Amino acid sequence: MRSILFNDNTRMAVSSIRNNKTRSLLTMVGIIIGVSSVIMTVSVSEGLRRHIVEANQANNPDLVSVRPGSLARRDDDGNITDINYLASLGVGSLSEKDYQSIKNSEQVKAVSPLSTLSGLPYDYDGSTYEEAQVIAVSEDLPELLGQAVAYGSFFSNGSGKNSVVIGKRVAEELYGENVPLGKLINIRNNDFVVGGVFDEFKTNPLSSVTDLNKAVFISYDTARSITDIEPFIYQILFLSNDPAQVDGLIDDIQISLLANHGNQEDFTILKSSEVDLVARSTIGVATSFVVVVAGIALLVGGIGIMNIMFVSVTERTREIGVRKSLGATNHEIYSQFMVEATLLSVLGGIFGVVVAMSGNVVISILTDLVPVITWRAVGVTVGVSAGIGIVFGTVPAIKAARKDPIESLRYE
Repeated sequence: MRSILFNDNTRMAVSSIRNNKTRSLLTMVGIIIGVSSVIMTVSVSEGLRRHIVEANQANNPDLVSVRPGSLARRDDDGNITDINYLASLGVGSLSEKDYQSIKNSEQVKAVSPLSTLSGLPYDYDGSTYEEAQVIAVSEDLPELLGQAVAYGSFFSNGSGKNSVVIGKRVAEELYGENVPLGKLINIRNNDFVVGGVFDEFKTNPLSSVTDLNKAVFISYDTARSITDIEPFIYQILFLSNDPAQVDGLIDDIQISLLANHGNQEDFTILKSSEVDLVARSTIGVATSFVVVVAGIALLVGGIGIMNIMFVSVTERTREIGVRKSLGATNHEIYSQFMVEATLLSVLGGIFGVVVAMSGNVVISILTDLVPVITWRAVGVTVGVSAGIGIVFGTVPAIKAARKDPIESLRYE
């Protein structure tokens, strides 16, 4: 009996939605936006997480970085307890003195600043690559990043005065070939020769380092000679002679840098594993924020369903009266409108999944990021949308069930 009643209610709900297609679609907009936002956010976050893991696995696991700003708070044992997500918005505080302090440590195996130079590089015929960026580094960079030079070689002490090494994208976009060795490139009105091309870098979307595939690498000493001011250092990378003693080395460098900064800890030293932790934490915070916003959209969608159901109850008052006069109970009337509200919400959830999957395809085509859909997130989100239909459809359904049959038959 209940199965028959449910089937009848479902048929009536489908008929009502078909007869009011535009209104039903507009009612579902809030649910569609909320569901698609949650699923896309979770899938992009999972894609970012996997992307970051792959990028960091490609790097040297013993790499240590120094960044401007007090990014992390630590306990007495040195473990990160809190992340300051606004630290990256502050003014950079790393200097030539900091670089030299790390370089002069006997326990440091390799070290390189990462310093940006303003202005676009261009080739011999005046062509430029708008996304290219000039980065000044030391000869230790390949060892630090564990990155191979695919063609040519990286500059060493003294050899970087007139040569540069470029990323794969620069070779393709600026020269239209994979191996432009010996070609000229002009940086700040100084001509350099392309001496090498890096193998493709694994990129980290949340790293403070730019996409190195789009970078032109110049010797830090050369960069100092062609600029009127000290190059802006946005990160310093280094390796310890003994990875087992890296914690002690970090403590020593912390003391040296504090002395350089007047005892102000406006910098952060991070091991490779801690970089992963910071990135994942940042993703988690961003995901939570977007999910909350999407939750508000779902709430608005629920309110829209409730309003439309109130309108539907009013428009179908005479129908309710006829059904009651033929023996329909309050529970049957209540069930009819509850099924309709739930169906509207579930359909909105399904459309939201379709929109999210389409959006993920677009993201994967336009960017290097591949969103990863977790079916658990899909199931939970669609389940929540169905729950919203039940919650917000309850009051209109109760109102419909309580209508007096005689008054309802008189309604025009």
